[in-house]
Amino acid sequence: MVNYVATLISKAPILEEQRQAWRDLLAKLQLSISDNKKLSGRAEDFFFDLPESLGLEALKTEVNTVCKEKAIDIALQPNDRYRRGKRLVVFDMDSTLIQQEVIDMIAAYADVEDQVSSITSLAMNGLIDFNESLRRRASLLEGVPSTVFESLKSQICLTPGAHELCKILKKEGCQLAVLSGGFIPLANWIKGILGLDYAFANQLEVSEDGTALTGKVLGDIVNAERKAHLLRHLAEMGNIELAESMAVGDGANDLKMMDTAGYGIAFNAKPIVQEKAPARLNAVSLQDVLYILGYSLDEQNALLEN
Repeated sequence: MVNYVATLISKAPILEEQRQAWRDLLAKLQLSISDNKKLSGRAEDFFFDLPESLGLEALKTEVNTVCKEKAIDIALQPNDRYRRGKRLVVFDMDSTLIQQEVIDMIAAYADVEDQVSSITSLAMNGLIDFNESLRRRASLLEGVPSTVFESLKSQICLTPGAHELCKILKKEGCQLAVLSGGFIPLANWIKGILGLDYAFANQLEVSEDGTALTGKVLGDIVNAERKAHLLRHLAEMGNIELAESMAVGDGANDLKMMDTAGYGIAFNAKPIVQEKAPARLNAVSLQDVLYILGYSLDEQNALLEN
């Protein structure tokens, strides 16, 4: 038997029918709740023992059905020291730390939206891989002024709760990184705004006179494999166990870093990503990640005040 915790999170106050759906599922599987803890009006922890004969994947399949039917998220994880003992947290950038997709913003700036969209469609349908997709999209940006990233900063919106989440994680001793399939000028900018420790993203080549993008990508492309590699590298560099790490992202190219990390959260992600990720979180605020780590709203507020 392994003691597990299920964190129920809703966008609105949790309804009794949502709690009951969770209780009914456990009863159906002949599992019993040993304890529960209210984290806020929108989040609650339920503790239970999971026999090895059942297995986590089988339980997750059942849980995903309840999540869809009852419009609630249920995050499962062992109730151990690693839940709250995170020392390294890595984030995707686009549609995770920020609300936009930067490549789409640059495409609009350069008036190549239709071409970029068609390439993205090929990648989503598995006809080309991420590396080829990025190179093709980048090639469409040839001649775009190198000041484009500076121009876009005023249009970028941080995801609600990003500041609060990062502030609390830093106070709790976490190292933080953004691992982005986007572009390094903006990843570095986000790093500075949120007080992150590291930023990794793709580098677009600039013309010799520094005035325009050439349409070429320099160095290693930050794809799914690279994100997982960077997570392992940062953990090794900080003498951090992978079990003490967590990854948060929204896309298919974030799944490998989620699997590599001690825990992974699909934040407002595509349906296929939600199905495959260790946990899902469909929320307005990134701060809700802290519920999954076991922080009550009162604890969060106290950490933000100090």
